[in-house]
Amino acid sequence: MLSERVEILIPKGFEVMTEEQMDFAYAKAQSRPSVIFTNNNLVSLAFNYSDNDADQDMVDIYAASFGKTYHKQYKDATWFGDGVKNINNRKVGYMEFMKPEMGHEVYTLVFFTDVEGKLMICTFNCADRQKPEWEPIAKQIMLSVKAKG
Repeated sequence: MLSERVEILIPKGFEVMTEEQMDFAYAKAQSRPSVIFTNNNLVSLAFNYSDNDADQDMVDIYAASFGKTYHKQYKDATWFGDGVKNINNRKVGYMEFMKPEMGHEVYTLVFFTDVEGKLMICTFNCADRQKPEWEPIAKQIMLSVKAKG
């Protein structure tokens, strides 16, 4: 999908989710990511290359907008941070939180930047019990992103 435009670290043992797995995992969702990497469905890293126009100046605007939307949508979430970071000389927006989902808590790190005029959104998820192991890895993944403008 973005092989020539984005470089990012993917943990060993992660494989692309099949269409059937994605249909099941996103059965109730209004839209689903373009590609999802997973390690047996316990931890996932999803990529969505959206149709939304984006450039480096717009990353701050998206960060503010997404922050407001997610804070409203996930009122019961525990927030760890959100905003914009400079990663590999590019602005990358992010939101990090723990949200209730189907009877347990899910650690989520969403990060996004512009890639060739469009918005690319990455979402890392794992169960709360896996957060101690996976949170530093999720942040490493975010810090590894290199995108072509």
